[in-house]
Amino acid sequence: MKLAGKHAVVTGSTKGIGLGIARAFIAEGARVVINARTAADCVAVAAELGPAAVAIAADLSRGDDVRHLARESLAALDGRVDVLVNNAGQPRVAPSVTLAEADYRYTMDLNLTAYFLLSQALAPGMLERGRGAIIMVGSINGTMPFPQRLAYCVSKAGVNMLTKILAIEWASAGVRVNCLAPGYVTSDLVRRLSAQGVLDTDKLAGRTPMGRLGTPEEMGAAAVFLASDDASYVTGEVLTADGGWSAYGYV
Repeated sequence: MKLAGKHAVVTGSTKGIGLGIARAFIAEGARVVINARTAADCVAVAAELGPAAVAIAADLSRGDDVRHLARESLAALDGRVDVLVNNAGQPRVAPSVTLAEADYRYTMDLNLTAYFLLSQALAPGMLERGRGAIIMVGSINGTMPFPQRLAYCVSKAGVNMLTKILAIEWASAGVRVNCLAPGYVTSDLVRRLSAQGVLDTDKLAGRTPMGRLGTPEEMGAAAVFLASDDASYVTGEVLTADGGWSAYGYV
């Protein structure tokens, strides 16, 4: 029970990596705010996860909703958030020459600005108590450029730098900030894109040295490490969990 008694907020936690992290946190003893844009989705997942889960809906592409989530989370968790996982995000695939400004701005607002605003809103309590953990869910695309993913790659590169700056500013006050950077992970989104012919999961697995995609459960285990006292001297780091994808350079 590495997170026994901890209060956590995990954004974008009704499916995929976010749900994997929420499940892992609850299994390790934490109370967890479940978040998505749709209230019905939050309620359904929270009911499935049990009494340790609290449903709070918010559209994190909007600053007012980000601050609403912070306020409601503190109210639901007895005024204390010990662990924040900024996970909510979206991919955006389009040729850069035709990428719409609205799509670019939405991706940046959801994938990066919301991470900053929610960290800023919840950090004061952590700083006052002298302890806390913030985990940014980034991507291998924070360091590895993929074509036709300009908005996504730029946002995830920003997440890496956001992680490092907050980490060095808040380290002396006992608040750790790290980034979990997954590679390709089996999820509803990946399965849907595969069915649409956008992704070839067999090819992706073949490109990965471990020969397979990751799982939400594996990302949950990595997040538990970063949130727990096992990582008490780890801050400002980008933990890449990609089965060796970014290390592989041979053709």
